[in-house]
Amino acid sequence: MLNDYQTYNCKILKIAPEGSDSKTFTLGMPYKGFSFEPGQYVMVSVPGFGESAISLTSDFNEKKFFQLTIRKVGVLTSAVHNLKVGDYLGIRGPYGRAFPIDLAKGKNILIVAGGIGIEPFRPLILDAVKNPKKYQKVYIFCGSRDESTMLYAKEYPTWKKVCDLNLTLDNPKSKKYTKGQVTALFDIKNIPTDAIAFMCGPPIMYKFVMAKMMAKGFKPENIYVSLERHMDCAKGVCQHCAIGPYYVCKDGPVFSYTELMNFKSWLGPI
Repeated sequence: MLNDYQTYNCKILKIAPEGSDSKTFTLGMPYKGFSFEPGQYVMVSVPGFGESAISLTSDFNEKKFFQLTIRKVGVLTSAVHNLKVGDYLGIRGPYGRAFPIDLAKGKNILIVAGGIGIEPFRPLILDAVKNPKKYQKVYIFCGSRDESTMLYAKEYPTWKKVCDLNLTLDNPKSKKYTKGQVTALFDIKNIPTDAIAFMCGPPIMYKFVMAKMMAKGFKPENIYVSLERHMDCAKGVCQHCAIGPYYVCKDGPVFSYTELMNFKSWLGPI
């Protein structure tokens, strides 16, 4: 990154719908040498509408473009959704601590995602699909509200060739989905407890998933959480995302459970 605070205008190359309320934007690189690791994010902006942290969702080995999946939930994201191919989106970054994928090489991986929490895992999943021998086995537990809000559904057949994909829906219309929260999968699926576990989703999900993992015998040092918190500066200056001694934007967003276990605020919204 040439300048931590500089915003670059990235040209929108492609826009693809993701379910009923999200879009995946393919953008030209902001500057020469731009790269990221799974779990990192960029700050996205539209002049006059604000700025927000968005997870990078493309193949992290790709050198010609990068992708962001953005759900329409407010003023800024509505403005982003109104943009067309050929328009420009403000980007600065990447920022943050990534998932320790080097630690996971040759090991079992468990990904637990709720809602848009699947977004930061897509780069890792794409890496596993391209390099099936890199990890022992990748298990995915993914929960969504209903079929219309599922992200990357068109990619599921490809993911399933390498990953053990398990889906839950709050209101399924088909028996091929498990009904209920993502925690229900822990009761019907056996996962090796030596797996490296990665988790991202709404804060309310964390305490219930952690309880399931602890009951199953997962080691705290093998559990990593990506925290979805309101981040304004991405540099630990504004302190809006503080948890104990940590700033989510700078020290995270990925933390090991051992770093967080003595602080309760990460289990609920700020």
